[in-house]
Amino acid sequence: MSGAAAVGPEAVSYDGLPAASGGAHGMRILRVDRAMASVDGFVGACLEPAEAPRWTLQVLGRPTASGEAYERALREALGGPARSQPAQRVWRVPAERVADAAVLLDPKSPAGLRVSLVQTLHGRLTSPATGRPEPDLDPARFGEDPIDGYGRRLGVSGVRASFGATGSKLSLWLTLPADERLVPAARHLQEHLPFRLSAKQWRRWVPLRSGAGYRSTRISDPLA
Repeated sequence: MSGAAAVGPEAVSYDGLPAASGGAHGMRILRVDRAMASVDGFVGACLEPAEAPRWTLQVLGRPTASGEAYERALREALGGPARSQPAQRVWRVPAERVADAAVLLDPKSPAGLRVSLVQTLHGRLTSPATGRPEPDLDPARFGEDPIDGYGRRLGVSGVRASFGATGSKLSLWLTLPADERLVPAARHLQEHLPFRLSAKQWRRWVPLRSGAGYRSTRISDPLA
């Protein structure tokens, strides 16, 4: 006996920012320790992590003679890079070495190199009313298929923070409820961020009648 496919809940997403808009929000915080504390505060107030954050140290650019000396210091502190290409080297950073890696973000790093400490974390947004994730926004209810070419799924929220001596950036992918809880949830997020959320990056996701996926439309700014 056949039946209709299960239809999941509606949701609202915030994509801040897509590649066409710069890929991330500038944090407007110059000091690395303060930028890291700001991200920690946002995660603690708004996100229930699904796992421990993943940290990497990335060096972009082809090293000069002085750059090679700088990278030798990185190897002495962190070991060899996990990935090495002529224009990019990436080190994995264990949680217990994050503070040491932050010290290596020297504002006087050799010309031609861009060094950043990157934090990636996924989980679920928490309700400002309960401090817990919304039960109806469980990722399992939206299906396993990603909704874009980056592998992102509805129900999952995440951050990617890039900390550098000349400035830090924060990229956000967030799933919020699509009903009367949306505005309080959006305001709660805004209260814990050092920048203004974009009015143009909010989308409502509605399940197809077949239950085989979702379609999305842009919505007005819930913070307006």
